[in-house]
Amino acid sequence: MNQTMKSKTLHRICAVVFSLLLALPLSAEMVAVQGGLLPKTSQMAAKEVAAFQIGKFEVTNSEWKVVADWAVPKGYDLGWVGGGASNQKPVAFVTWFEAVKWCNAKSEKEGLTPVYHLNGAPYRTGSAVPTVDASANGYRLPTEMEWEWAARGGVKGEGYAYSGSDDLNAVAWHSSNSGGTIHAVGTKAPNELGLHDMTGNVWEWSWEYHQMRYFFRRIRGGCCIFSAVPCPAALRGIIEKSERSHGFGLRVARNTAP
Repeated sequence: MNQTMKSKTLHRICAVVFSLLLALPLSAEMVAVQGGLLPKTSQMAAKEVAAFQIGKFEVTNSEWKVVADWAVPKGYDLGWVGGGASNQKPVAFVTWFEAVKWCNAKSEKEGLTPVYHLNGAPYRTGSAVPTVDASANGYRLPTEMEWEWAARGGVKGEGYAYSGSDDLNAVAWHSSNSGGTIHAVGTKAPNELGLHDMTGNVWEWSWEYHQMRYFFRRIRGGCCIFSAVPCPAALRGIIEKSERSHGFGLRVARNTAP
């Protein structure tokens, strides 16, 4: 085999390996976050956040599908939920109810104790607000305080306006640089804790409801189809919990092991 043929063969092998890697689910790597107090620039200033774990990335299409495919035969109503064109892009078109149920499904799939329950059983179907087992070791949505504390970099925070920088383009996909589309996770710089895309790409559901509007839940972080206005780490958004949109996704959290 001459050098040219060897080079072409090697190129084809590399291309195949790269395509296979892209098809693999991106690991939901968890980052330990030390507790502390939210700063005075927060609307929840001086609120104390206990230590917890949070996903390094937003949940991807591939990760969502692996869990949902496992969960549907187990009684979860997650069939035909979520959507996106690329495995490594954040899952979107997810309601708050579906995000919560998916967290439970991921917990059960990995042999962990589900966090969310309804009528004494793990929450798997329907559109009811479940109760929370605060002692469970499974996956859950972050509380709003946890989300903001992590987005600000926790105890390592440098006081940036956005998650990881004062330069929005360095850390976020937003309407002015995204082309109006969601991008693969981890393609912008991380924040001080190594967390990616906490500003921009997709809105992320949190657990909390709006105090004056019970049917609305807090969303955080901004989105690829929005301007810079909703992107600062301090900004709090609200949306009806059954809303489904191109820009709604999630990031998982867990309690810190005792």
